[in-house]
Amino acid sequence: MTTVTVLKVEKPIAQRAIPRVPTSLQPRPKPILRRVMQFVRRTHLYVGLLLFPWAILYGVTGFLFNHPTILADAPTTSYVRSDLAGTALEKLPPLPEQADALIAALNERHQPMTPFRLGDGTVRYATRDSFIATVKADQRSFFVTFDPRTASGVIRETTPRLATVDPAPFATGKGDAPRQRGMGMMGPMKHDHTGVKVSDSLTDRLKSAIPVLLKRKGFPAGDVTVTTAPDIKFPVEADAKIWTATFNPLTTTVSGVPGSESGDLSFRAFLLRMHLTRGYPGEMNIKWLWAVGVDAIALTLCFWGVSGLFMWWQIKATRKAGLVALAVSAVLATALGFGMHALLAA
Repeated sequence: MTTVTVLKVEKPIAQRAIPRVPTSLQPRPKPILRRVMQFVRRTHLYVGLLLFPWAILYGVTGFLFNHPTILADAPTTSYVRSDLAGTALEKLPPLPEQADALIAALNERHQPMTPFRLGDGTVRYATRDSFIATVKADQRSFFVTFDPRTASGVIRETTPRLATVDPAPFATGKGDAPRQRGMGMMGPMKHDHTGVKVSDSLTDRLKSAIPVLLKRKGFPAGDVTVTTAPDIKFPVEADAKIWTATFNPLTTTVSGVPGSESGDLSFRAFLLRMHLTRGYPGEMNIKWLWAVGVDAIALTLCFWGVSGLFMWWQIKATRKAGLVALAVSAVLATALGFGMHALLAA
């Protein structure tokens, strides 16, 4: 009997039947809303990581502005009402009494037919919170604030960190570049008439050109007073020695320090200067790039707020509690906004 062997020939892999997966188990494409929200979450995350240094910087420096004694780079201390015991500031006359005294002085000066009198309404301090005084004691200087509402304040030493050196041989006036009028400073600039008069100076050009510019832009022209200007620094060789000279265009004074000037900036002052640095300069430099970062963190804060709302609304379990928190936040922010407007507009 002959045995017949049957050989089973398998089909090539390409011809094999692929088992079908039930339609219900096949992965479905994500709805467009889920894709958008995934993009929002990822952007929220990575933008936060990218701008983490800016967020920390503005958080820390904002705190330092509110608390001048923290990380102080000079002797700084606070004082309270009890520290003023036995001084003229221990007990201040009430504001209505001060107003009455002012009205009496006005009546004495003007002698009106009908005397002035205190009207209805509140008597209050306005425009700023504190009195500010500077103190010179030998070779040291101090900055003192006094809040009349709380009879408290801060004392901070402002003695220049650089050691006193002989004035430069080319120095004019007092040899110091005075502070210029700016944020928080009022009153006219004090000019030192012993300075250097430069013909056709930039300040003169500004005074000449600004009225023309105003007219071209549709504004009325008038008297021009330049209140702030950048110093001009330049090296000077005098007595076989290199100096760094500083010229103040407003007061026309020139001062100088030996050698190449090195920045003497404390860590606290550096952080605060970073916080206040803003605006795009006319040329693309490191400050221009910093301004890009400032814009980026500003836009990111807005994006974080809006994207956070979307991310919160996606989690159904947190919707009710989130609505309560959002309502409380809106009420508090609105109340603070109106309150600050009333305070700043007073």
